[in-house]
Amino acid sequence: MILLGMLLAAASVEVSGLVYACGDDQVRELTIGSNDITESWRWTAKAAADLPLDYRDGLLGHIDECKPVENGRAILVTASTGGAVLIDRATGQVRFRARVPMAHSAALLPGGLVAVALSIDPAGDRLDLYDIRRSEQVIQTLPLPSGHGAVWDARRRRLFALSHDLVQAFRIDRGAAGPRLVESARWSLPGRHDGHDLSAAPDGGYYLTTDDGVWRFDPDRGGFAPYAPLNPSRQVKAVSAVEDRVAWVQAEGSWWARGFTVMRRDGSDRRHVPVPDLHLYKVRWVR
Repeated sequence: MILLGMLLAAASVEVSGLVYACGDDQVRELTIGSNDITESWRWTAKAAADLPLDYRDGLLGHIDECKPVENGRAILVTASTGGAVLIDRATGQVRFRARVPMAHSAALLPGGLVAVALSIDPAGDRLDLYDIRRSEQVIQTLPLPSGHGAVWDARRRRLFALSHDLVQAFRIDRGAAGPRLVESARWSLPGRHDGHDLSAAPDGGYYLTTDDGVWRFDPDRGGFAPYAPLNPSRQVKAVSAVEDRVAWVQAEGSWWARGFTVMRRDGSDRRHVPVPDLHLYKVRWVR
């Protein structure tokens, strides 16, 4: 295990937990304690011997999401350089892969399905549906301009997808022709639009980032509300929450950062977590 750095003075209230951080071709698992950060696990695309060479040499060169799924037993990864993979946490082995130009987010759906959101690219701007048992075989494609978010909501039994202007909800239709996503609702984004990150909140709602702010989204009421601790904010690349803890990334370069911030949900007890040797893009708490 690698000790990364001091986080807070002894008098501070602890905001701790397990976080996945991703950037470049790496996914790192960081344990945040009261006084330090410990790297407890790392996966690097270049070292993944069970992947085809083009994945190792480029398709996973800029990982932009690392989402824990299956109660933390697996990590769903996308990369803007053109790849998506599902990694087994215990073994590091790849269970699913897909070539997906400008992939920015993915979700694991019931019945072994995977949805991947693709951003701006001649072959992108879409939502792809896959069967996890058949890598690289698309079973459905839907328009999703500047696709940036995909989250499965188990309680509502809907896939929520984020694009440049909209949040859309999709149900799964399991007809004779095979599973298909069918749109059931849509909502126009607040602020200056340009949706960037969508993540589930502990209360059943969502955190959502746009070009000029961070928002709370309530699918039941169909409304957006500014998230006061971070609104307005430009270039917030990721927000992730668990219990009373929030982690977020704000770009320091053109799209990346050298660390992230953890805080209470009300914005108190803020502390910067440095990740100096990674072009960090997103972080996700492990629930």
